[in-house]
Amino acid sequence: MRPLGTAAATSFLSTLLLFLHLTASFPSNDMSHLSNCNHNLSCGALTDITYPFTGAQRPPDCGPQEFQLTCNSVDSVTTLMFKSLPYRVTRINQTSQTLRLSRSDFYDDLPCTHQSSSTTFDNDIFSLGSNNENLTLFYGCTDLGDHSVEEKFKFQCGVPGYSEEGFFKVGDHPPIERCWTSFQVPFLRSRAQQLQAEGSSLLGEVLKEGFDVRYSDPYSADCQKCSKHSGRQCGFDVKPICICNDHLCPDLDMEVTVISKLYYGDIVKNYDVPASNTPRP
Repeated sequence: MRPLGTAAATSFLSTLLLFLHLTASFPSNDMSHLSNCNHNLSCGALTDITYPFTGAQRPPDCGPQEFQLTCNSVDSVTTLMFKSLPYRVTRINQTSQTLRLSRSDFYDDLPCTHQSSSTTFDNDIFSLGSNNENLTLFYGCTDLGDHSVEEKFKFQCGVPGYSEEGFFKVGDHPPIERCWTSFQVPFLRSRAQQLQAEGSSLLGEVLKEGFDVRYSDPYSADCQKCSKHSGRQCGFDVKPICICNDHLCPDLDMEVTVISKLYYGDIVKNYDVPASNTPRP
């Protein structure tokens, strides 16, 4: 059994790499027609948003499901769903990895809502920023005329012909028996002093202004391995995948392994070719 000559080895290597490239680039499973993830997300005031976020111009398989945004084409409002609550996204800073969010149910200039759930961001992906403070909203209250609550902190919610009273306090406060429900919503600490001074006349504006949330992509390290190579975009299908145009990229690690084995003769030394008819000197 004879080793390959230089020309034969080169031809064999080229053929093998071409085969690997074709088989890796055109898989037989349902990921053979993926989205082109070269596009950035733009919606209203948000522009040029990239991985890990998806939505609008960036299809869902271009990032993890947790970062999927919805763009309303009518009013250019961007929304993030978290724990079954919709939040408006008014700012994304991908350098500091922060979002400015506000609850979508507080956009009628009134602090009234049917969603009596506290706003919490406490998992490995989203967490509240350190520049926020909580306020507690109380709803469906009775007997507030005993001066236990200052008038400026009260507000009215309801429908024509019916109204219920509520109030708010800055900070975390426990439920009270005189109110049907209460929950906490974060707001920017820089607004706390003004909110305390002006009361409920400013409450709707502060709630719409929102609060800051930090985000962390748990798949960042895997995606960096992909995006460091030119022409490759990180996508997602249960786990991170590497997309070239609209197909899975070839496996670079596999190609490097094959090249190494060929170079050191692990494959070539076992590859038999017919002996040359030219007599050896």
